[in-house]
Amino acid sequence: MNEKKIRELSEQVGITEANLSDGNMSYNELEKFAELLFNEIANTAVVSDGMFNGNERRLSVELRLGDMVKKISVFGVEE
Repeated sequence: MNEKKIRELSEQVGITEANLSDGNMSYNELEKFAELLFNEIANTAVVSDGMFNGNERRLSVELRLGDMVKKISVFGVEE
């Protein structure tokens, strides 16, 4: 996620440059901003289902934000 996208999300909840520089943000603004960030991350989720070591199914979820990638694997998923 780049700076432009972060600014867009913060502006959606009323967080301004002045708020960012002086740290003067309400709990409600921060909560709404966190929700927007979470939704942005969730929208990048890629679920894959494959084989691990040739005989065990593996389910994984991959989250992408620009160059940052977080992969969460679950082993031994029953069919």
